[in-house]
Amino acid sequence: MSGADVTALLRRAWLALQQGQPAPARADCETALRHAQDSFDAWRLYAMSLQALGDAAGCRAALQRALALRPDDGATALDLGTMQLHAGEHGAAMASLHLAMQRLPQEPRAAFRYGTAAFLAGDHAQAAQGFEVAARLKPDWTEAWNNLAAAHGKQQDYVAAIAAARNALGLRPNDASTHQALAALQSNLFDRESLQEGLQHALHALRLDPSLAEAHRNAAILARKLGDAAGAEAYARRALELAPGDVETVNTLGEQLQLNRKTDEAVRVYAHALDAGVESPLLRRQHGIALLHDDRADAARTTLAHALRQAPDDQRAIAHLGVAMAQDDAARATQWLGLHRHVHAIALPTPEGFADADAFHVALADDIRRHSQQRWEPAGLAARNAYLSGDLLADRTPAIVGFEQRLREAIDAFLARCREARAGDAASGEEDVFLRNVPARYRMHVWATQAAERGFIDTHIHEDSWLSGAYYVELPPAIGDDDATHAGWIEFGRPFANLPSPPDTALRRVRPQVGTLLLFPSYLFHRTLPYAGEGERISISFDLAAV
Repeated sequence: MSGADVTALLRRAWLALQQGQPAPARADCETALRHAQDSFDAWRLYAMSLQALGDAAGCRAALQRALALRPDDGATALDLGTMQLHAGEHGAAMASLHLAMQRLPQEPRAAFRYGTAAFLAGDHAQAAQGFEVAARLKPDWTEAWNNLAAAHGKQQDYVAAIAAARNALGLRPNDASTHQALAALQSNLFDRESLQEGLQHALHALRLDPSLAEAHRNAAILARKLGDAAGAEAYARRALELAPGDVETVNTLGEQLQLNRKTDEAVRVYAHALDAGVESPLLRRQHGIALLHDDRADAARTTLAHALRQAPDDQRAIAHLGVAMAQDDAARATQWLGLHRHVHAIALPTPEGFADADAFHVALADDIRRHSQQRWEPAGLAARNAYLSGDLLADRTPAIVGFEQRLREAIDAFLARCREARAGDAASGEEDVFLRNVPARYRMHVWATQAAERGFIDTHIHEDSWLSGAYYVELPPAIGDDDATHAGWIEFGRPFANLPSPPDTALRRVRPQVGTLLLFPSYLFHRTLPYAGEGERISISFDLAAV
């Protein structure tokens, strides 16, 4: 068979496909391939005919052969990547769809599907890049904007996420799910204006679709942050009526009941969900915490230990299991938590470009006072009578950049020491609750606190990270070594006020010092103590989480 004959067969196959007749198209392609095994066009048409006939495996094999013959063909890469995406092979799909994006720079579907594959693979940064390209190429594509918002939200970049969600809402102003998505993002913020707007979007979603359980749940979270405890409970109850099997919805009601001092009912809500088969390490942990709030320490220990076996890096489970253990043996709880072993004070060297440490700290304090994201007592956070910055590293001043460099150097050195210590513990047959979770790679969030007289940080933990820290930039004269009240110090080990209190021997107080970085496990309950007098207490905090 001549080349002209092969070409004629492929033309006939193409016409058959256009007429909705994939079977004769497949037969013509198979005939052509017997005589032209290296024909890209034959394999490409063969793949199309097999797809039309529902032969996914054959179609995929044909696409792979075609792409091997023409490795830079974007359309083939797009089709292959789409099949890999639908098959759940997200890593392979990302590779194929990335090639499609490169070869088809004006094709929004390639970018959108690449973003989808990356999102499902857990690479939210790459997902955002893909969805951003898709939205730029097709600005009226609501799903691209919605998915871009979700990808930014997963990275906790709520400014970018909300901007994308607003674009989606502009395209579908009467869509309940779009209002609900914006409310969900705003529920992560802490300024009252954003929270109030988020609540209005949740309520708008419910006017459009009263059965939308997610909107009820987000209304509960927003109402809670705005101080409406009764409203939060009512929204949470309705959300659970609509979605009794949803883990987050169960937990929203359970947490609100605890906040409303209805601890026995909170225990029942979690127990009912678990008995009904809504199994989740999160619900198991929350059940344990509710038992602890309800003064059932023995049951709490058993339940929290079970939760921790399911999720060994759950910071809230570790923190509350420590509280439950302390009711029986405070010394053992202190040892298990590493209250003394894992709280470290490190002096940071002065960054380059500053005459000395004093000059550096003066510049850093000034940058914090005028930071672009400085906010007074954000709603829902632990700061009381104090300013908090948002992302400190968003302002790239010489002092902030220099601090970041020194901080990362200290963290990298600390992680190396932790890995060595973990190896030593493993060799001796021991397992440390902190060291067992040392991350291979990490992301970091950094912010600053500025507090004057009576300002303080209330009791909290950092549940979404592994390592936390505080660096002291400026301290008031009232903070001293010989103060029996420990005014302005940081205290570790004291849990929330409505949990059982540990003995004083289970607490640790550390006097802050300018230029010193404190590193500690994120699961340790901690707070700062208020002080009286002149001056400000300016510190920088960070969270480090595994990625």
